[in-house]
Amino acid sequence: MAEATIPTFMRGKDKIMSLSDAVKTFVKPGTCICPGGFSYTKKPFALAREVIRQNIGDLFATMNGGASIVDFWAGAGLVKLLDTTYIGLEGIQPVAFNIRRSIQDGTIDVEDYSNYGYGLRTVAGRYGWPFAPLMAEFGTSLMEHDTFAKMGLRGKKADGSWIHPSIAPARAAVIEDPFDGWGLRPHAFEGGDATSNKTNALEQIRESTAYTGNKGVKVILVPPILPEVTIILAQRVGERGTTRIEGILGPDAEQAIAAKNVIVQCEKVVSEEELRAQPYSNTISMMFIDAIVEQPFGGFPGQVSYYYDYDWDFWRNWAQLNRKPKEEVKEFMFNWVMEDEWSFLSTRPGDGYPTITGTKGLQRLFELRADALYGYKPGLARPL
Repeated sequence: MAEATIPTFMRGKDKIMSLSDAVKTFVKPGTCICPGGFSYTKKPFALAREVIRQNIGDLFATMNGGASIVDFWAGAGLVKLLDTTYIGLEGIQPVAFNIRRSIQDGTIDVEDYSNYGYGLRTVAGRYGWPFAPLMAEFGTSLMEHDTFAKMGLRGKKADGSWIHPSIAPARAAVIEDPFDGWGLRPHAFEGGDATSNKTNALEQIRESTAYTGNKGVKVILVPPILPEVTIILAQRVGERGTTRIEGILGPDAEQAIAAKNVIVQCEKVVSEEELRAQPYSNTISMMFIDAIVEQPFGGFPGQVSYYYDYDWDFWRNWAQLNRKPKEEVKEFMFNWVMEDEWSFLSTRPGDGYPTITGTKGLQRLFELRADALYGYKPGLARPL
């Protein structure tokens, strides 16, 4: 069989790539890119740094689960569009400052969903649903705004193709519940519903004419996410792409399976046989993975469960640094990532910001190593 006719996931070790080649192959100016991970946990920071090194701009970032990577990209001036939900840096900033400033000055245009609304969009993307239903955004101002529609990015061109293949033709749609609220609580169980929220005014909702002009229960439909490329971090990945994520999963599987292409960054590439010994522990099938990048400590300054903890001293410093003038932050970002990842890892940890123990470089990385009993480092100082 000719090589070109063999499905990618069956091509042995062809997926294993260098950090530089993986980014160069799949990330282009304007790409809709979805970084995985949650907050400071299991974020593919090595891939994020390589995007900065290659100075790939005009990015359309979409993500659920914290803004740390996109705040770096925004600081480097690489983000143009943002489709997201919560954009805080937990513990240090209610809204990640580079992102906030860029939205305020018009550098980044943003479309916003609730945490639940965006989360359901990732589920719809994973399972190939045309939409997902929810009610959580009723009564909020989210339903009143549609940034991408105002920019003319929704819908189709004259030739029938999508104006933007990763932007749905509508932010959301409201329909009347064809089941008249049958699945909601309180429900008319025989003997009553002892499990319902007593403040649920379902009958009052049935009298509302909001959104459709007709009485009855309403439902919001939100579109799936369809990124061009998702980048994630896993502890171990098989040589053909079988991916095992330990600890908190976050939205990684959903965001990966929803994407056209997936780059998985890992602490270690292992044999497929090792992962098949416990197939029920694997997270993502090899068939969804397009590139594998092995990069130990590539999640620094974030945390990777059972391997190393996050560098809280760095994040405390970042909360001050990202408030500096925009050009100063941009210059810092391009200098900070250095010329390659190993130069970065052997130099930048503990460099330019005070650590409580005073360690730097590889010594600082080793200091962050997790206690195998807990999956993190219990004694690591985390002062505000």
